[in-house]
Amino acid sequence: MQLRVSTGGAGNRVNKSGVELSMADEATPQDHVTAFWSMVAPDYEAHRGNVPSRGSALYGRWAEILAQNLGPAPSNVLDLATGTGFIALILAELGHRVTAIDLSAEMLAQALKAAGGRPDVRFELGDAVEPAMPAGSFDAVVNRHLLWTLREPVHAMSKWRDLLRPSGVLLCFDGFWFGSAPSDEEPEPFRRHYTTSTRSALPFMHSTSVEPIIAAMEEAGFAHVSWRDLPELTDYSAGTTPYLVRGVK
Repeated sequence: MQLRVSTGGAGNRVNKSGVELSMADEATPQDHVTAFWSMVAPDYEAHRGNVPSRGSALYGRWAEILAQNLGPAPSNVLDLATGTGFIALILAELGHRVTAIDLSAEMLAQALKAAGGRPDVRFELGDAVEPAMPAGSFDAVVNRHLLWTLREPVHAMSKWRDLLRPSGVLLCFDGFWFGSAPSDEEPEPFRRHYTTSTRSALPFMHSTSVEPIIAAMEEAGFAHVSWRDLPELTDYSAGTTPYLVRGVK
């Protein structure tokens, strides 16, 4: 995952109550997070390390890992914080029925464009911490590059577990992107939104171990929680080796 971004302003955003606010107003940590990703959405896939290009060897390895961990298609899968739809579209290509949510309308616009109208994936505006779906709707819940920027992880994971059917699986792909403390090398537009206050609401952002993540999943009620590094998915331009944490309802 790369943090190269344009230096243009994010503009004003609208919070959940429909109130327009600038980042100088009393924005919540999630407002800052959403504003940043909305700002970078149009050029997100243009930067190496963010998303493997379709048809590349690395793209194929992502499809293989997902297929191995999800089992036979079709199943109903929820992709949380889908961004430009990278995981959602691979899942659809594998034959699954996919619902994908994100709080950034700008990211969803890119995902819809990439989907090209295919009927087996549905994109919706939604909060990964409070997904608004009925309990027991999905066979699997998946996310990529969400954990590090996730607020209220135990609460969120409890919600994800509720959405799963019996024996459903949770797959969380991420990496240790930021070390144990903020870096002066982070670009200014990123630091403008990922402030000290915002970071304090994101307990995994500066984690250097999966142990807090495993503990949160177990506290949320997941069983058979396991993890592994995924060197086969390493994109060296992204700066780290991804990992997968997996749990079962």
